[in-house]
Amino acid sequence: MKVSEKIELQLLGLEHRDGLFSLVDVNRAHLREWLPWLDMNRSASDAESFVRSVIAQRESGEGPQYAVLYETSMCGVCGFHPIDTSNNIGSIGYWLDESCSGKGIMTKAVQALLEVGFHEYDLNRIEIACATDNHRSRAIPERLRFKLEGVLREREYLYGKYVDNAIYSMLASEYALNNRFQADAAMLRT
Repeated sequence: MKVSEKIELQLLGLEHRDGLFSLVDVNRAHLREWLPWLDMNRSASDAESFVRSVIAQRESGEGPQYAVLYETSMCGVCGFHPIDTSNNIGSIGYWLDESCSGKGIMTKAVQALLEVGFHEYDLNRIEIACATDNHRSRAIPERLRFKLEGVLREREYLYGKYVDNAIYSMLASEYALNNRFQADAAMLRT
């Protein structure tokens, strides 16, 4: 899926295994601050197990995970945690190579995920949870006009300490309204 001239999303597959492991390994210190799964990803076979699990998730209709490519190089992952198909709720997760941070890559990637979630999976609600002190991660749902619903205290255990999570959501009706607003604004500019 082409997101912009420089950004592409590819469905995460076994061909990404080695690149995924290398990217995680190079960014281990950077990612460890906010992601709890790094100790479970110590080898290429661990990366392969993860990829196989997300392929199974996608094939069961519970949402895709994507390799994020910037200028044709893999720089991160974004996608859906298993979708709650009974209630049409999706939750998005993402991470990015430290050297690619601050370029708007993940904001554009998550924006593409909204299209996938609301149109391909017919979701009513999409959520993003971020540690309250993870300002870069929180900036993404804020830029995309998600609503901050609140803070869940000590929701996540990260390497010896509990952290609070800010919970953001967007409803399908809000997504449609945002798209209409953007289309109207673009027409006014022409």
